[in-house]
Amino acid sequence: MSDDGKQVSERGSSKRWELKFTTRITLIFGLLGFLTLILSMGYSVQTAKSKFEEDIKQSLLQRQRTIESMVENRINLLDVYLHTITSSRNFMPNSNISENTTVESITDDMIFMFQDSVIGASLDIFFLVDHSGSLLFDAGIPLYKIDPILENIDSPILFTNKWTLLEHEEISVLLKAVPVFDPASIQLKGYIFAGFAIGNNKIFHQDVIARADLDVLRIGTKKSVIFDSHPQVNGSKLTRKTVTSDDVLWYDNDVFFIKETLSLDKIITPIWLELGVAGNRFDSIYVEYWRSFLLLSGGFLLLLFMAGSILHFTHKRAIDNMMSYIESIKKGMRGVEFTPTDVYEYNQVSEAMQSMVEDLNIAATVFESSEGMLVTDRNQVILRNNQAFTDITGFQSDELIGKSLSQLKSNKYTDHFYKEMSKKLLIDGKWQGEIWNQKKNGEEYLQWISITAVMSDVTGKVLNYVVTLNDVTQRKAAENRIRQLAFYDQLTQLPNRQLLMDRLKKAVLSSVRTNTYGALLYLDLDDFKTLNDTRGHDAGDQLLVKTSERLQTCIRRTDTVARIGGDEFIILLEDVGENEKSASNHIDLLCKKILTSLGQPYSIANVEHHSTLSVGVALFIGDAEGVDELLKQADLAMYQAKSAGRNTYRFFNPEMQTKVMEYAEFANDIRSSIQNKDFLLYYQVQVNHHGERVGTEALLRWMHPVKGMVRPDEFIPIAEETGLIIPLGDWVLVEACQVLAGWAAHTLTQGLTLAVNISAHQLRTHDFVEKVKSTISKTGADPSKLKLEITESMLLDDIDDTIEKMRALQAIGVTFALDDFGTGYSSLSYLKRLPLDQLKIDKTFVRDLLTDTQDADIASTIVSLAKSLHLSVIAEGVEQEDQRILLASYGCLLYQGYLFGRPVSLKEFMASLETFENQLS
Repeated sequence: MSDDGKQVSERGSSKRWELKFTTRITLIFGLLGFLTLILSMGYSVQTAKSKFEEDIKQSLLQRQRTIESMVENRINLLDVYLHTITSSRNFMPNSNISENTTVESITDDMIFMFQDSVIGASLDIFFLVDHSGSLLFDAGIPLYKIDPILENIDSPILFTNKWTLLEHEEISVLLKAVPVFDPASIQLKGYIFAGFAIGNNKIFHQDVIARADLDVLRIGTKKSVIFDSHPQVNGSKLTRKTVTSDDVLWYDNDVFFIKETLSLDKIITPIWLELGVAGNRFDSIYVEYWRSFLLLSGGFLLLLFMAGSILHFTHKRAIDNMMSYIESIKKGMRGVEFTPTDVYEYNQVSEAMQSMVEDLNIAATVFESSEGMLVTDRNQVILRNNQAFTDITGFQSDELIGKSLSQLKSNKYTDHFYKEMSKKLLIDGKWQGEIWNQKKNGEEYLQWISITAVMSDVTGKVLNYVVTLNDVTQRKAAENRIRQLAFYDQLTQLPNRQLLMDRLKKAVLSSVRTNTYGALLYLDLDDFKTLNDTRGHDAGDQLLVKTSERLQTCIRRTDTVARIGGDEFIILLEDVGENEKSASNHIDLLCKKILTSLGQPYSIANVEHHSTLSVGVALFIGDAEGVDELLKQADLAMYQAKSAGRNTYRFFNPEMQTKVMEYAEFANDIRSSIQNKDFLLYYQVQVNHHGERVGTEALLRWMHPVKGMVRPDEFIPIAEETGLIIPLGDWVLVEACQVLAGWAAHTLTQGLTLAVNISAHQLRTHDFVEKVKSTISKTGADPSKLKLEITESMLLDDIDDTIEKMRALQAIGVTFALDDFGTGYSSLSYLKRLPLDQLKIDKTFVRDLLTDTQDADIASTIVSLAKSLHLSVIAEGVEQEDQRILLASYGCLLYQGYLFGRPVSLKEFMASLETFENQLS
């Protein structure tokens, strides 16, 4: 036969064994089910057999317990006989009965007690011996000879504790003895023995077999078999198994046997029982077990058949559905979706197949994307390219396919470059980067190229290379433009702050590495604002551009000039010297050069313009100072140059830093004093035109733990700048409200109002209203007695928010006064909108009221304005009676100042009230 014939034969042979998956799985399932059934049947039979034998065993054990009970009852009854004999008054002779007559008396009395008793008939063995063991009396059943028993009694006392089995060829009996004493002399006279015949006791054996419902009974000990009811069963001799342990069931000649030891504490000698019951007694149980087993097996077979049928039909439906989907794919149909069935695995396979097909479709789509793509073999011979590659490079497919990839490399790079590329591609399996190349027409362009090796999952060797490329010429230009916008000043084209900070960090690291000095020069043009205001922003921009050009001519190519905003420039210098002196000399020369260059006249819009600048210098070596700290130091030095008259330069020195540190230390002291409660409230009285005390103002004082009393104008501005004014103001509000709550209980103070100054920072907090309300609620202060004083500066920012907060607090009774009115930004339109209750004439207008007509006119105007707005008015800083009289003539009827009292502590203020009250009375 030819090879083709063999192949056909082999294919035909294999074809005969091809089966549908549903048929194959049904057969496998049936085989597995059959094996499972066989195993289950075997297990069930074994389980049923075990259960059946366990039931028989329990039945025999119950019979054994019945026999135990019978034996126990018999020996308990005999114990009663013995106890009755020894304790009966008939056996108690008087004290003068002689030794010989004692035993005779007991014997006579015993005959008398049991001669007509039915109980006596139960006494298999009953006899009396003297202390030497000689028989005195035998009252037992004549059937049982007593001589063998007496011969085996070595010492009667050994039988007094428990029942002991005495075995003999003629008789096997359980014996127990009780001693008999002379009541007069308390001397041992003999022993009374009672016995229970175990062997040769036909009546007992029949009774046991009948009551225990046994077919076979054997009784024995370790020495011998005492009784055997049936040596043969069904004409066959029984096989006696050697059983060493109890509770073991065995089967012999259609009889079930079990061997058990009597568990009676009163018997010393172990006695075993071998119980047998004919197997035909359990036929009904046996039949019931088999009936249940057959029902369960039949049910299992039915369920197995049903499960197999369901499995066959469900899998057939799922497979048919999957095959239909595969046929659609083979026909090249796109967009075909798999419809899931109720079989999870087939759904997973089909969905994976659908995902694979979609990936292939996507891959085909991607290959025709806007990115240029090439596919080569392992030798980098081009196999295929997409249309985008042709559009980008100008090369057609017939010019590429079959050619080596190396023919497309650029001449702008050396062979070493391409060797390194190949090396990385070999090691990492990919390479990507930007390279310049030429199109077919000779045009140069920047391309982003990515080369990826496709590896075999089996051998790990390269199968293909995939090359993707993009023309990024325009994108690169856009990136450069974005970089220019992000890192360079658009007016001067100098580096901006962001780029400067990056270079400054690198300069600091370089200083650490080389141990050389660097410098930061902070430059600010003098009177630049004047040029902008007088000649316009275009002129200012021209000056900035010309300044940047001159600055670049003054420095080295390695140095950096940056514009950080407005008219401010930064010069960053590296490696200016290995010691401070040489570095300072270098900077001195540079600063003089810069001042000279920038001091030359500029031609701005055909007009000559002169400009100067102030320079601050910060030297650095290593990274002891952070970059932000260096900028601060240079900034401080620049302001020192401006303070020195401008058009000069100053080096940063520690004294400048000391002032900054003092400021920070002062702020830290404020923070600590808030926690340590070093702040105090002083109170200055407010009176009306009758001289009556109507209120007071709470004034903040600071008792510094080291410096003593600090003036408010020294610490309030720092608290404002650092934000500490908020916790400080919260403390003032709580303290003032607590005082107000306390005043409500005293006649002298219950009518007084208390004014508290509120910071702009406090008022701007989002929870200001809630804080005030919460403080009033917690302290129990009367809100109508609380007056909050605000300043005009608070009206500059978000007037609507300020008005909303004031109205919310006025709704609960809090009043508002405008402090220092007329000294700041006064807007009558704002004043009209504000929900105020009082205007306060500032002390600057009151101080020169009597000598300065302008101040007098302002004070009079404020009073008139307050009246027109229906507001009360109070003047502060009143120190002379003539001032009060003049203010009263204007209509100002409330006053505050040294004329009426200085700010004092709460204790002193209360004392002054009491003094004032006493003077009035």
